[in-house]
Amino acid sequence: MATLTISLLAALMVAIMLVRLAPVLLQKAADHDFSGPQKFHTRAVPRVGGVAVVAGVLAGITWLEWRMPWPAERYWLLIVCALPTLGFGLWEDFTKSISPRRRLIATAVSALLAVWLLGLHISRTHIPGVDWLLVWYPISVALTVLVITGVANAINIIDGFNGLAAMCTMIMLAGIAFVANEVGDGFVVAAALVMIGGTFGFFILNYPAGLILSLIHI
Repeated sequence: MATLTISLLAALMVAIMLVRLAPVLLQKAADHDFSGPQKFHTRAVPRVGGVAVVAGVLAGITWLEWRMPWPAERYWLLIVCALPTLGFGLWEDFTKSISPRRRLIATAVSALLAVWLLGLHISRTHIPGVDWLLVWYPISVALTVLVITGVANAINIIDGFNGLAAMCTMIMLAGIAFVANEVGDGFVVAAALVMIGGTFGFFILNYPAGLILSLIHI
């Protein structure tokens, strides 16, 4: 629980700082469009909530590296893999000039980096017929990229209503943490808890008042 708590507090502190900097951020990194189908807010507020989430994740990983017996290199590699998605998302937040296609491609690049740097790929689904195809590595990689990109985009689609994307994300991560704990995968458990903490810190200021927006932009 210490990992989750540290991630939460770090994300919350950064989120509070971003809200306090609102007069500056509103000039560039605010959502002034109130007409879109996902726009429920009625005033311009900072939409760089992802910065708070990342701060929480970084704090949690730093804690893990200091306190846990296993090496933390894989956690830092996860951050490296996420950099294309994060970079293009923040670029969009500040410039509003990055097309959805480019952000989607950046997310696919992040997924490919996870395959390359961490050796992560879907090898079985327990779906009749699909697992036969996954024997071929290129198909396994293609499905992995499709799933990661699709899940990230699904979260992006529901992002807009205060608290919805963050709550759904935390529920999914809690499920992942539970299953990982059942099979004894400490790496996934810790990674999920770190991300739950970071998301929760953002959630506190995002719901219900919507003082800060945008869990993720892809």
